[in-house]
Amino acid sequence: MKGNLISKIIKRTLLALLFFILIINIPLTNLKHLETTNDYNNWMKDNLKNDTLLVETKMLGAHDAFSSEINYTSPPDVSADKIMTGLPGALLKGYLIKQSVTQKTDVNGLLKNGVRYLDIRLTYDNDTWVTKHNFVSSDFIKIADDLVTYLNTYQGEFLILDFQHIDGLDYNSDTDYQTFLKMLEDTTLLDYQYVDSNKSLGEITYQEITNNKTTSKIIIIDKFTKQNKETYSYNETIRSSWANTNNFANTVTFLNDEASYIKSTTTLDDSFKVMQAVLTTQMTPKGIVDSLVSWSLIARAEDFNNYLITNEAFDDLMEVLPIIMVDYANCNTNDFVDNIMEKIIEANK
Repeated sequence: MKGNLISKIIKRTLLALLFFILIINIPLTNLKHLETTNDYNNWMKDNLKNDTLLVETKMLGAHDAFSSEINYTSPPDVSADKIMTGLPGALLKGYLIKQSVTQKTDVNGLLKNGVRYLDIRLTYDNDTWVTKHNFVSSDFIKIADDLVTYLNTYQGEFLILDFQHIDGLDYNSDTDYQTFLKMLEDTTLLDYQYVDSNKSLGEITYQEITNNKTTSKIIIIDKFTKQNKETYSYNETIRSSWANTNNFANTVTFLNDEASYIKSTTTLDDSFKVMQAVLTTQMTPKGIVDSLVSWSLIARAEDFNNYLITNEAFDDLMEVLPIIMVDYANCNTNDFVDNIMEKIIEANK
């Protein structure tokens, strides 16, 4: 009798564990999705003043911009942590995908929703360029083609392409920099780059970069250390600090502290300042439980984005950290996209 009871307990425990694993591995990142019906493809041309400085332009940014194609069939990136591979990766893949997808639309959708700063993670492997966030997402060459089409279609806009992570290349290698540069040349992205060697970045105006609203250009930023580069260097061009927390209030506190530091120094006057308004899954017992309760990174971003822009500190933060980089940048739940674009347009006047 006692043996049968123990056997039943074991079976029920195993069934419960199996059910739990199945539930957390459902790879849906969110259960609903609302988009704006407004078109922000031309918002800069329609609203920016000619004398607006690039580094002071308020704009929406997309964190890990090109991860929307990650799905259950996506292989782990070659640089992914070991938990993404082997048996752990197979058992937890649905859960890991939900913590890896940061955006729900492609480059065209991001730009239409007003995004002008693109945080890009690339891997160069076997002569191919792919976007990734733990898992492989998209062919970057196709994304580059779409960027070029956008630049040719909409005059008077400018984009910031921040190649913040490039795995498979050595930032200290001049040869690897040339590999990166060749990709930019082959995709013709380099043809649209704006560089003024006679001015600091902090002196360039919107009128100058768009030639009085008659063309669209890009600022290309990377971490290669080569001297006399053809692109902008990350350390000299951008300030982007990371809270590394999954807590809403702690993230805003971190951003307030970051803004206070920036206001206390003049060393960043010539740099883009990024508000990293993103949450990070914490690989601690509490962090894992929190990620399970909130379902996915996308679902947490849906709530946090609205928490951020309704926070009493937001308008002041935007003045100091004008690039508002978020996950799920095309989510219009509670009118997020429309509300933040209204704030951005008004703040740029």
